[in-house]
Amino acid sequence: MLLHTETGIKTLFGPPPLRVALVAFLFSAAGTAAMIAMPFFVFNQLGQGVVVSGIYSGTQALGYTLFALLSAPFVGRAKNGLRWGVMGVTGFMILIGVMSFSQNIVLCGVFYAGAFSISALAWPSFHSWVGTEPDLQLRARSMGRLNVGWSTGGAAGPFVAGPLYEYDYRFAFAFAILLCLFSLYLILTIPNEKDYFQNKIVETSSEPAAYNQRSEVFLWCAWCATFTAHICVGATRFIYPKILENIIDSGSLRFFMEQEPLYWLNSAAATRFSWLMFICGLGTAVLFLVLGRSTWWHHRFSLLVIAQLLTGISMFVLGFTSSLLLMLVAFSIIGANLGVAFFSSVYYGMANVSLKHRRSSINEGVVGAGGIVGSFGFSFAGAALGLKMPFLWMPVFMVAVIFFQLQLIRLKEKNHKIA
Repeated sequence: MLLHTETGIKTLFGPPPLRVALVAFLFSAAGTAAMIAMPFFVFNQLGQGVVVSGIYSGTQALGYTLFALLSAPFVGRAKNGLRWGVMGVTGFMILIGVMSFSQNIVLCGVFYAGAFSISALAWPSFHSWVGTEPDLQLRARSMGRLNVGWSTGGAAGPFVAGPLYEYDYRFAFAFAILLCLFSLYLILTIPNEKDYFQNKIVETSSEPAAYNQRSEVFLWCAWCATFTAHICVGATRFIYPKILENIIDSGSLRFFMEQEPLYWLNSAAATRFSWLMFICGLGTAVLFLVLGRSTWWHHRFSLLVIAQLLTGISMFVLGFTSSLLLMLVAFSIIGANLGVAFFSSVYYGMANVSLKHRRSSINEGVVGAGGIVGSFGFSFAGAALGLKMPFLWMPVFMVAVIFFQLQLIRLKEKNHKIA
């Protein structure tokens, strides 16, 4: 049973919408802490290479996608959606903890994939809770706060877990478990979304039908952008660590373009990679903060085009550079693109309130599908053609995606008869 007692809780952790954002911060930090530890766990503790790391992340993304999509039809009918949040966080915490004590390659993969698969039950419940807010402006701000929460958590998790892994790999996983426990405590203090927003739903008028219809037109385009954004994130998160490790092992990591590499940079690969993931999460958080407090970007395809083109160029740069500064710039752009794509897809998906939880689940499925392609595609293509080759071809892929999105918008406009 969820704890609805507000005494002391509201003062310490803020009102329920703020607590949902805090849960997103904590659970995202837990997830990304485990994610940054996994490739190095595979390389160093299990003695395997990038293909196994890619298989782990690909099966994790596949399980996440299946759980999100298969749960969509019935999760939205739950009387209290946050019960699914409790299940997702608890399952993740148990399985990721068990994985850290296993040295069996198959079992570790099963536990890792299982942990992130069941976590797919949690995220739609968080997005659905804030999406119940009937006021258009307040909903945008609440969604912005939630997205800033999970994106800053996504930056903080690797930043802390990287050095913890260098000290003892188990500490990174223990850190994730502690964050999950705190998340569970906060979830149990958040009231049912239907009870919390009941009076507002009665008093607030509905949004303009034309505005919602325009959001429906852009929803599929935004889902496509989210898919490609997570291809890039999946590749950088699970495949790029090996590229960086190879650069460091060869002693060729430079800060920018200096003739002689800096000695102190060419060590502690997990910590160096945590810097990259931190700046990636920070880029996402900044865009969430901007988009959550403004409306100029609504239904503007040009923003998605610019973000995706810059991301394609950034992936190309990662395919050849040994400069830490250029890596940081590239990761910040990739993170910013994720912010634009994900915020757009969630926002447009909330236009139809009756379908908000189902569409939140579908959105998480799209996230997982992008991770599947990024992990499996880059790992197998990298094994066959060289680790850097898939990165070098991303600008071409992005141009093709943008053309496809343009056709989607035209098709949806025709179907909805919008000029």
